[in-house]
Amino acid sequence: MKNLLFLFIGVFGFSGVFSQNVERYMEYHDNGRTLILQGEYEKAILYLDTAITIMPYYSTIFQDRGYAKMQLKKYDEAILDFDHVLSKKPYLSEVRLQRGMALYHLNRLNESESDLIEVLNSNPNKSREVIIYLDNIQRERDITAQQNYDAMLQSMRFQVENERIYRARHREEVIWNTVVPLAFWTTVFLTW
Repeated sequence: MKNLLFLFIGVFGFSGVFSQNVERYMEYHDNGRTLILQGEYEKAILYLDTAITIMPYYSTIFQDRGYAKMQLKKYDEAILDFDHVLSKKPYLSEVRLQRGMALYHLNRLNESESDLIEVLNSNPNKSREVIIYLDNIQRERDITAQQNYDAMLQSMRFQVENERIYRARHREEVIWNTVVPLAFWTTVFLTW
């Protein structure tokens, strides 16, 4: 009976502490979200960090913090938060879209394209945003291909010019080492 009483008191006491943590977490999380909506991302991240410390297993906090970090152009950190969320909830296409956008801004185009295509296939409602980013990826690739082509042409021109200079020097060498001495000795021989 005594053990049962201690068990009851322990469970009741723990539930009170747990509910306090939930209330504290929700307060910090809600404040963080409000600050995000107001555009105060640095402050929002501080509140969301505190919420994560209290309840580290709620993935929505990580998603919100990742969004705030993305707005501050801290793309690497945002990707870590999005990866954490996707490891727990891989079906969240909104998070995958945000990660794809962050990867795009880090110029990790293949990974970005992979995420964006997956979002396009799983959630057609997001197709407008996805198509914009996929078009941008294609433009980036076209620009890179053009730059590579221009660099190759420049390299070929440089190589052709070097060969022309080499041939011109070789001609001069032949003239000075063969023709001039031959002309000199011919003149000497004829005047002798």
